[in-house]
Order: sequence, then structure tokens, then C-alpha cells
Amino acid sequence: MAEAKKIEARETVGLVLMGSEEADVTVEMLREEQPHLRISKTNCYWMIEGEGKIEVNVKEIGERLGRDLDMSAFLVVMTTYYGRVQVTNNIFGVYAEMLQLEEK
Repeated sequence: MAEAKKIEARETVGLVLMGSEEADVTVEMLREEQPHLRISKTNCYWMIEGEGKIEVNVKEIGERLGRDLDMSAFLVVMTTYYGRVQVTNNIFGVYAEMLQLEEK
């Protein structure tokens, strides 16, 4: 019988933003507020990766842009993600944990 290999769970989460003014401001903000994230630019996309969680305050992005930015407009710029997403009015979050299953 073949020996079973154990695979360790990873807590890596990520998101990809299409190059735009909104994406540039998001990256600037994340570099300030979450400096542990790994951020790189590939062609016209920003690749953002971290362990455990990434949270983006869409309202704050709009304030930095000097105009309103709602969640639906941000989601146009956000091309893909990996992890478990939770969206509120102002926060787009990608998490390694299944937050909806956590006890309150």
C-alpha cells in the first residue's frame, strides 16, 4: 500500500486588480496599511498576495481618489481572487478562514 502524503493547508489569499487609477490607489493604500502583503505588477495587472486575509476599504479608496467609489465599481477593477470572499458596504475582504462558520 502506498504511503499517504500529508498536505499542509496554506493560508495564502490573493487578489488581482486590472491596471487603473483605482488599482494604483488601492495598491498605495495597501502598501501603507498592510505592509506584509506581497505586491507586484505584471503587465497591466497588480498581483496582491498575503497570509490569512486581505481587506480593502473601498470608501477610503474613493476618498483618496477625490470621488465616490462604490463596491460594484471596485469589483470591475478586481479581476480575480483566491480565498473566501466577504463583502460589506465598504470592505472587500479575502480570507483564509471560513468566517461565516465562526461562532459569534
